Amino acid sequence: MTKAATSILLFFTTFFSFANDGAYFGSGNHLVPIDESSISVKKEILTLKKRNNLQMEVTVYYEFYNPGQGKNLKVGFEAFAPQGDATKINESQRHPYMHNFTVELNNTILGYDVSYLPRENPLNEDSLEKSMGFQTIKNQVNEGEFDFIYVYHFDAHFKNGLNIIKHTYTVDLSNSVEYLYSFSYILTAAKRWANKQIDDFTLIIDMGAFEAFTLNKTFFDRAEEWIVNGIGRFENTTATENQPAVNFYMHTGTLQFQKNNFKIQGDLFLSSEKRYGFTENSFLSFSYRIHESPPTPKTPLERKIYRNLPYARRGYVFKNQELAAFYKKFVWYIPDPNFIPDFNALTEIEKAWINKLGNE
Repeated sequence: MTKAATSILLFFTTFFSFANDGAYFGSGNHLVPIDESSISVKKEILTLKKRNNLQMEVTVYYEFYNPGQGKNLKVGFEAFAPQGDATKINESQRHPYMHNFTVELNNTILGYDVSYLPRENPLNEDSLEKSMGFQTIKNQVNEGEFDFIYVYHFDAHFKNGLNIIKHTYTVDLSNSVEYLYSFSYILTAAKRWANKQIDDFTLIIDMGAFEAFTLNKTFFDRAEEWIVNGIGRFENTTATENQPAVNFYMHTGTLQFQKNNFKIQGDLFLSSEKRYGFTENSFLSFSYRIHESPPTPKTPLERKIYRNLPYARRGYVFKNQELAAFYKKFVWYIPDPNFIPDFNALTEIEKAWINKLGNE
């Protein structure tokens, strides 16, 4: 088995283990060459934008360099089959949870085909020609087996010199008993191009306002490598299976990671726990999407704390010393002397949260 196939197998096995208690819908993946060794990845700008707490919109700008004469090349995109409580196939014969897949090469929109390969098979011309038919996949699924991957592939003409590919698609966010949502992206697939790296790599993550999430330290070493374009904070933590990670608390704006001569050591895994940000002495979260109903306050102070959570998210400077002392304990609390509380400006979830608590 090739190193590439081994990497995919290990990654897939990891997600299958959590999908047994939830639904793994799909992941992002770097475009890969099929039987090619001379074209390199000069630049990549990968943008991830969460939409409606349900989907991740992926936009990728690539600059590939062809050092020789113009050539025709088949390029692939590997999409893992859904696992857990998820639909494995549909009659469109495309991935059920991947939408709006487009590829543009040097200002020309390209068509594509979808094939199905056994999960352990390396992706090359020979395996693609021997790919399984849709009826075979249907039979597998009907028999309770689904050991395959979707392969989106297209023919591309790479001219001599610089070639620009713009690639977009949307993937439904996975979930489990542990995660409100999670998303993965196979960065290591980029090592299948000639230079075995990305010469100039930029990753931009836009998770929306007032959102808390975790990134595993798989492809970066330090939280300080990230730039907050807006208002936000971070703290180092440990994710599942003792994986070093960073918790990010984004008030507004985006995160950005940039690396030259990026020799990828791991894949991206982003998640938001269902009880994210909770502590032993509180039932509170920075992200307003975590839960819809507040706990029953045991004391008048608890009621005040719960009712003021939406305003604490926005940095309200509390005059009440007990509230001020409580919220200062949270990493995500960033005091904003200019913030003026306005119930009507809150999200509908937060308005419902306050209304359920009644009067102070």
